[in-house]
Amino acid sequence: MIVGGFLVGFGTRYAGGCTSGHAIMGLSNLQWPSLVATICFMAGGFFMANIILPWILSL
Repeated sequence: MIVGGFLVGFGTRYAGGCTSGHAIMGLSNLQWPSLVATICFMAGGFFMANIILPWILSL
């Protein structure tokens, strides 16, 4: 859990904010980087939930 916490902190710093910050504040301010970040977050989440996770659970 400690390593996961550090990875989340690193990702937040690297992306310039958290996922909800980009999705709520960035999109409401019509910021292009926030739109790109939100699309990438959503695509990664859908890919993980629909492709990778079912594959892992079937092992």
